[in-house]
Amino acid sequence: MILRGPEKFHYPTRKEFQYLSEIMHQVRSVHDKSELPNLSSAVGQLIPHEFAACAGFNIESSAVQVGHSNFSDEYSHLYATQGLPVDPAIRLLQMTRIGTITSEDSPNLVLPPPIMSLKSDFGIKACLSVGVKGVLGTCTYFAFSNFDEKLMGKFRTLMQILAPHFHLAFLQATTQSDRQEPFQAKATLTPREKEIMCWVAEGKTNWEISIILHVSLNTIKFHLKNVYDKLGGVENRWAAVAQWQKNSSG
Repeated sequence: MILRGPEKFHYPTRKEFQYLSEIMHQVRSVHDKSELPNLSSAVGQLIPHEFAACAGFNIESSAVQVGHSNFSDEYSHLYATQGLPVDPAIRLLQMTRIGTITSEDSPNLVLPPPIMSLKSDFGIKACLSVGVKGVLGTCTYFAFSNFDEKLMGKFRTLMQILAPHFHLAFLQATTQSDRQEPFQAKATLTPREKEIMCWVAEGKTNWEISIILHVSLNTIKFHLKNVYDKLGGVENRWAAVAQWQKNSSG
């Protein structure tokens, strides 16, 4: 069971969303693997944490490409080989068609006792992992550990917003241009669709956008559905913003 109800969703404040927008802009300039630590550093301004890592993998194979990690080398190796296959975020990616998943999305999926013992041995406490499914099976994984566990709900929400942007940044930093996932570079949005996406990128809800543009809520939803289709069939507003902004930046 995947829980995505309002009790689990902590919508960012205006100030937080302004910072999220800055992060979205920053990640478009990530072009090299050495710049990947900047992703976790940016998140750390909102949710301080001790450890972070990101990796790429194919959902049908066991090969993992670590992009960045400040966990110990021993722990990183052991978790990549033993823990990653049973990580709740990875398992949910394999079990569902949802494109962005966090380890907190299903209370029924927990790490086995040996993996929990491994974390304890290395001083790993509160953890949040995020998985993003690419259109050709190329997935990305982002993990954060040792933060204030009371901020878990907020952290989960922020990463559901940022993860599509981080996914594109990881691919851009670690993949040759001719091997990157196909991108809808020629997708053309109507002026109204662009206007709506500008408001979405600023953190406005569908209802708020309908008030601003003096149209019905259903009209906004219809426009967004068309935008999702034009941008390659993305699944939600955050993935749409990531693809649209990358498209706009060339």
